[in-house]
Amino acid sequence: MKCPSYSNRFYYKELSEEDANCIKKDLILYNSMLYMAYKKLYLTCFHGVKDAASLQKQLKARYDKNDFFPLSAIHEARALLKSKFETNQRLKKECTIRIEIRV
Repeated sequence: MKCPSYSNRFYYKELSEEDANCIKKDLILYNSMLYMAYKKLYLTCFHGVKDAASLQKQLKARYDKNDFFPLSAIHEARALLKSKFETNQRLKKECTIRIEIRV
């Protein structure tokens, strides 16, 4: 039996040019925020660089956006940094084990 379902999905081809450009600009802006947040978090975690203002305030001031975009970018950047750090630790352990086995 078929059952109708509703989705929030939209297709880029079906959008008007104005809407498509708006979404494209938002994605570019978000990726720029994500890059800056990741870079600042990396410098803070691994090089001890501290800024006077919080990362959220810096992103809000630089990009002139409300809380949603900067907080999402910061959250995703933290998750990426944690994931890369854990992957690096796992690979170091695997390399150490391989070296010990060969010796």
